[in-house]
Amino acid sequence: MAESKNLSGLTDEQAKEFHEHWKHGVWSWVMIASAVHVVTWVYQPWF
Repeated sequence: MAESKNLSGLTDEQAKEFHEHWKHGVWSWVMIASAVHVVTWVYQPWF
C-alpha cells in the first residue's frame, strides 16, 4: 500500500520526525541565545 504524501512531499511519519528535530533545534537556539544575553548583561549591563 502506497503511503500518502502531504503538500510538503513528506509522509506523516517523516513530517513528525522533522518536526521533532526542528523543535530540538529551536529550543537549543533559544537556550544559547538566552545564555549569551545573560552573560552580556552580567558583564556589561549598560550594553
